[in-house]
Amino acid sequence: MDHTWVRELSAGSPEDGVTSLGTRHRASSVIGENATAWAVTAGRRMADYILETLVDWPGDHSDGEAEALRRATEASTLDTLTALVAGDRNVLAQSAEPLQNVSYYVRHGIPLDEVVRNVHAGQEFLTQELLGCVEALVPEESRMRVVKEMTRVVIESWSLFARNISVQYADEYERWSRSRDGVTARLIRRIINGVRVDRAEAARELGHELDQSHAGLVLWLAGVDVDSARAFDFGAVAREIAAVSLSGHHPLVVMRGFSQADVWLGSPDAAVADRLRDHGAWPSPLRIAVGRPGSGLPGFRSTYQEAKAAQHVARLSRTRNAVTAYEDVRLVSLLAADAERAGAFVRSVLGPLTAQDERTVELRRTLAAHIDANGSIALTSRALHTHRNTVTYRLRRIDQLLGEKRNNTELRCALELAACLPSAVLAPPHP
Repeated sequence: MDHTWVRELSAGSPEDGVTSLGTRHRASSVIGENATAWAVTAGRRMADYILETLVDWPGDHSDGEAEALRRATEASTLDTLTALVAGDRNVLAQSAEPLQNVSYYVRHGIPLDEVVRNVHAGQEFLTQELLGCVEALVPEESRMRVVKEMTRVVIESWSLFARNISVQYADEYERWSRSRDGVTARLIRRIINGVRVDRAEAARELGHELDQSHAGLVLWLAGVDVDSARAFDFGAVAREIAAVSLSGHHPLVVMRGFSQADVWLGSPDAAVADRLRDHGAWPSPLRIAVGRPGSGLPGFRSTYQEAKAAQHVARLSRTRNAVTAYEDVRLVSLLAADAERAGAFVRSVLGPLTAQDERTVELRRTLAAHIDANGSIALTSRALHTHRNTVTYRLRRIDQLLGEKRNNTELRCALELAACLPSAVLAPPHP
């Protein structure tokens, strides 16, 4: 059947995709640019649907996991549309990017039945989306016939896909469980989760002394597609970081998919983040989150957890800075642990001060400085390098917008979130 209606799909607000350019170009050559943009947007919604539906999902719900899921849902949506237009049910089963997620799930200990449940939730979402599109785009006299054929192609394509996922998972699990990287990752997971281990034996397995000080880091690539990420040498970068940080030991590196690595430095200089910033020669897409150095097994755990928290803030802020240190963002990391609730809090506390125009940004900055100056206009003026009359005018305007009775503690927290994470907490949530 001719599914030309697919080419009529169009995204109302196109988004940047996280699938590789190769995947998008291949799909676009069959279904067109507009349908490709629709698939990218629908893929993001599919990822959100899966995370909301599978409330007992055993993953860690980290930013990296969400990005890996979105990459797979975008690709599977693109490949499903390609299958409809090309009439080839094998397109999805042979798709590279969703299958690459299998490696991610194996490495993070997600069981196969949970992965398959993930696939079924994705199929359910996409079927409903496409049914709505058929109703909107296909003439009524042809609609029932198109719905039957579309449903059959989707079911067959996703059944082949699920079968191939299962085979790939078994093969990857066997390979990973026997590999050196697999042994290392499982041992580190036990340490991070607080499971008791024999320190001497663990140190031999890891090639990393545990009774020393550690600095945990998370390295990842921002805005880089999978094809480019595969070529990036995280090991070489980790060794350069160790040298810059005056760590006299070979860094412990654990890959988390193609675009992220967890790193531990042994006995580094205390000012790791400052040294990395001063170095200043890192590749432009590289981002580095740094935990505070800590000693022994507790330090091994805490510095990594801090690096993960710093990474979360860096991702939310969409920073272009190469280095984010936990000690610089620890308050924001606590306030933004739940980004959705943090946004609701900011919008509730700041109200009309959540606008993102330049004048409102100045008002927020002035209010924050005034709270920090304990209400002194002179100190506020000095901190902002602004005439006191201007500060007084802004404060009057703030009083008009917020009222004079307010909780300065909540206000200061909301202002800090707005300053550090404007794109995450000021904009209204997705419908």
